[in-house]
Amino acid sequence: MTSIVATQTKSSSFAAARDTLLPALLFFSVLGVWEFFTWYTDYPKSILPRPSAIALAIVNNWSLLTSNILPTASVALGGFVIASIVGLGLSLLMTYSKWTKEALYPNIVGFQIVPKIAWAPLFVLWLGIEFQSRLGFAVFISIFPIIISMTAGLKNTDPTLIRLCDSLTASKLQTLFLVRFPFALPYLISAMKMSITLAMIGVIVGEFITSQQGLGFLILVAFGKLETDLMLASVLFLCFVGLFFYSLIAYASYRLEVWFGNK
Repeated sequence: MTSIVATQTKSSSFAAARDTLLPALLFFSVLGVWEFFTWYTDYPKSILPRPSAIALAIVNNWSLLTSNILPTASVALGGFVIASIVGLGLSLLMTYSKWTKEALYPNIVGFQIVPKIAWAPLFVLWLGIEFQSRLGFAVFISIFPIIISMTAGLKNTDPTLIRLCDSLTASKLQTLFLVRFPFALPYLISAMKMSITLAMIGVIVGEFITSQQGLGFLILVAFGKLETDLMLASVLFLCFVGLFFYSLIAYASYRLEVWFGNK
């Protein structure tokens, strides 16, 4: 029995190490090939700088890069939070009101089909050139996964459990928190992970159009100066910010699943 447990522990440790090492190995292999190719061919720096040049740009522009994180991250996070709250509210309305679902759902799907980038100039026109337009567009672009996924999760709850709650005279609120929401939690987690990514995209698009600060604005400025190394450094910082938010959501999701007994 002890040997079986030891074997299982060893296997899980190896799987965890593999999950970490394989992506890291691929990442650094790509960097190595990239560095060698640009060095060997003497590729123009303005088109494709070496990874070492990007690292040097990060060092030389550290204060500039870090000072532009907060404007981007704060608006993206705000848009994500608003989208999550409003999306959950609309999902609940469509779950418990057939008329609301019949009225809203086709329109939501219709708006989803239209390329969202086409709406960005209209948000600037409606909300102005300050952060409100970027926040509004981030909410608009990130709310759809929350609504659609959460509605599907709430509607697809095991009907046997719903009938059991009805037979025990549980209220709709009790059924929601004890049965429907725990069942729909995986749907919500997947939607939130997608939503934070879309919120980042929405903010960057807005910064390309109106902002005077933020990582998106910095990319635009670097492009105007043909400082491709600074552009890619800004993109790398965007990746770090996105990964940070994604990790926070993943951790919070795990704690929620433990709390609701899904783990």
